[in-house]
Amino acid sequence: MHTVRRWGGGQMAPVLVEAQAVESVDLRVDSTAVVVGGRGFLGRAIVEELLQRGWDVRVIDPSSGKGGDLPSGVEHLAASILDRGALVEAFAGADTVYHLAGKLGTSELDDDIEGAVEVNVLGTVRLFEAAVDAGVRRVFYPTKPNVWANTYTITKYASERLAALYHRSGRIEITSLRYFNAYGPGQSLGPIRKIFPVFAACALRGRPLQIFGDGEQVVDMIYSRDLARLTVEFGTSDAVPAETYDCGTGRGMTVNEVAEAINKAVGNRAGITHVAMRKGEVPGTKLVADTTEMLQVVGAFDFTPWDVALGASLAWYAALPKRVLDDAIAAHGLD
Repeated sequence: MHTVRRWGGGQMAPVLVEAQAVESVDLRVDSTAVVVGGRGFLGRAIVEELLQRGWDVRVIDPSSGKGGDLPSGVEHLAASILDRGALVEAFAGADTVYHLAGKLGTSELDDDIEGAVEVNVLGTVRLFEAAVDAGVRRVFYPTKPNVWANTYTITKYASERLAALYHRSGRIEITSLRYFNAYGPGQSLGPIRKIFPVFAACALRGRPLQIFGDGEQVVDMIYSRDLARLTVEFGTSDAVPAETYDCGTGRGMTVNEVAEAINKAVGNRAGITHVAMRKGEVPGTKLVADTTEMLQVVGAFDFTPWDVALGASLAWYAALPKRVLDDAIAAHGLD
């Protein structure tokens, strides 16, 4: 028997620069949401957003310590997404499940294709089946905007199509947003290499920012708090679209521009270096969200200005011990 344990955690880590306040509407007080992967970067942001809106929140995550203490009153079950029995029990009485669990990486998954398929595809199917068994009304599942020839994106695309299959079958409502490049306070420095944390660590320690390719790839950087707000708005909307919609700002920046903005913000004069593209990524990629369909569902949305979100994010990394930044830089081979 698996028991959902109430997490009597302490206070959340402070964010040094506060973004704009959320104007919550249609609060569903006394409703319960489950965030699978709720100790991760984006899962944690969604937990915080749900709490602000009056939801009771449960978290399923195999780690009992990742991301620090959960907010007081949040229930936590340390279980794997592959444990269908634990999922069914944790989902009991829940209205909505947010599926943020997964095995991440680009080149990092080259030697663990089987593990990635097991967690990202089979685990997702088990989650869908558990949600059906538990009588959950709706599941939210995020996907990716590109189908590069790497393990992670292939598994995410397969699960996106499976989500659509379940939704169309009428067994359960499944809604999806296509997440673009999320960043913000709390994003992990490793082991997976992500653009913002690694750039921030290098800039704060006076090292050059290493870019894969010529840096002219275009990305859509979306602040984690905005992404969480959009996710919860979408997940609680009366609309239940069968298709997957883009979730970004709709504004593109080159990777070079992101790096230059970070260097400028912290006064790093070490500059930028360029190396060959990583295996599994395509040079010259331009990934910018078309927000038209998403905004038709959630309504008008005020995105946090880039400079405000940049400052809040960099302040969080700047507050970390220097040895933590140095260890991350070394782990990525950038020392």
